[in-house]
Amino acid sequence: MNLRLPALGPLVRLLAYGLLAALPVSVGAVNFFAALVLLAALSSREWWQACGRLPRQPVVLATLALLLLLCAGLFYSEGSLQDGWAVVAKYRKLLVIPMLLPFFQEDRYRFAAMRVFALSIFVTVLVSWTEFLGWTHLSDPAYGGPPGDAVFKMHIPQGTLFSLLVVLGICLAREARSMPLRVVYWAMSLVAALDIAWVMVGRTGKAILPVIALWALWETMRQQSFGPKFGKAAIAVGTVLILAATGWAVLNPHTMLGSVVSEIRKSQETGTITSQGIRLEFYRKAMQLMAERPLAGHGTGSVTVTTGRLAARASTEVAQVSTVNLHNEFMMWAVQLGWPGLAAVLMFFMALWRESFRQSTTVGMLLRGQWVVFATGCLFNSYLLDFAEGYAIVLTSGILLPL
Repeated sequence: MNLRLPALGPLVRLLAYGLLAALPVSVGAVNFFAALVLLAALSSREWWQACGRLPRQPVVLATLALLLLLCAGLFYSEGSLQDGWAVVAKYRKLLVIPMLLPFFQEDRYRFAAMRVFALSIFVTVLVSWTEFLGWTHLSDPAYGGPPGDAVFKMHIPQGTLFSLLVVLGICLAREARSMPLRVVYWAMSLVAALDIAWVMVGRTGKAILPVIALWALWETMRQQSFGPKFGKAAIAVGTVLILAATGWAVLNPHTMLGSVVSEIRKSQETGTITSQGIRLEFYRKAMQLMAERPLAGHGTGSVTVTTGRLAARASTEVAQVSTVNLHNEFMMWAVQLGWPGLAAVLMFFMALWRESFRQSTTVGMLLRGQWVVFATGCLFNSYLLDFAEGYAIVLTSGILLPL
């Protein structure tokens, strides 16, 4: 039957480009293009011909394990069935990875997709700068924050996408065939990094930037023909400088990263709610819940109920807050699905990292660079659960991974 289906590879790729272009800007357009990609992929001869190989792909295998665990967790969840299915629905975007893989096994298609994505994010970066300079007023007031901090997305997804653009610019510059084009990609990375550091007040992007710098240093030394002694010395010196600059920013109370320490201290000393104090409280609740049921967790969609139970027994204002999102992807899986859930999500990220070394130099760099952004961000946020960040992970993975 599959041999009689049409070859829709060009259409699937075109729809995927539309999905990438829409991601930094429009939720509705993302949902529209995602549905069309799914429909076109399942109607194409190429996908059914590759279907037998998909379960042998380690990241696809980890993806299926995550989804199966989520469904199994519905049967014993302490939360409502409605909450459980809401969580499963948010993670359904993981299916984009096996849907796209068969259509992006040539580097020319991969680089075309990454260029579309980089250009779309860069448009948002430029709007962020024009908002900051007072030249435009396009930001949704509902997002709050100073001009440029949140244009088409809240500051967390915006900071994540801008961090991803830094990586994309570095990697695409390496692949560019002319020096003017290389300069353009380097400039895109620099403008995005400066926006994160100077324009945005959101701290997620600022926390990811030093890790990107370490990754870029490591990739550069790894691929250049320096002697082993020089390479190790350069990495050591660069690492010290990056860590010193990061340490200064964290310890300086007048910086946004430095305010993290002061907010946590304020919540601990007075019990009042602060942005970082409440996040640390979520982590404390997560550790308690993981200790209560380490083997199977509390079930899919149980976070609101279980954190609410702990909050009801608390005495301080900051501890009396429950949540649906623990702001840590790894803790989300451990609390809901125990050690198997934590192992599965770790396997997902480990497989992504290992698969990057099966690819050509630049594609492997792109995979490792996006891994750095997302693995770091998942320590402070639930990226696979969240909309824009989750789609960014599955799209870049589905396009760049080998089959």
